[in-house]
Amino acid sequence: MILLIRVDDRLLHGQLLGSWIPFMKADMLVVVSDEVARDSLRAAIIRECSEEGLKVVIKGISEVARGASCGDFRDARAILVVGNLKDALRLYEAGLTYRCLNLGNIHHGDGEGRMLCPSVILNKEDEEIIERLKRLGVRIDIRDLPTRTPVPYIKRENRE
Repeated sequence: MILLIRVDDRLLHGQLLGSWIPFMKADMLVVVSDEVARDSLRAAIIRECSEEGLKVVIKGISEVARGASCGDFRDARAILVVGNLKDALRLYEAGLTYRCLNLGNIHHGDGEGRMLCPSVILNKEDEEIIERLKRLGVRIDIRDLPTRTPVPYIKRENRE
């Protein structure tokens, strides 16, 4: 079963390993990234960062969506992590529909971003994707750690 779908630009790091995995009692982490799935060195590094007892799988977006519809996660307690909101939307549109999306770490260094909390800085494209996901019925859960109170998402006022 899929326990959580998270947007985290760092993919695998301490917040996942030390907080989310034990909190959710997950036994599988699926890094959903076409880019990482094609990069054997980066994939190997991510797998090496895993902890004992945690299965780390790295797959492309369409492969994960197909696998979910075929029951690939039926016997697991899986957390899926994507690196950005574009990939989260692509995953949804590929057929893995979900009801909630956790925004854990999104950082934009372009100076155009809006900080919702220290770990989530959204640019205009991110906000458009969030609005689209909300129209699809996806609840947006903004927090870096499971023990924190979620930050509410308030639509950006148009200031053009």
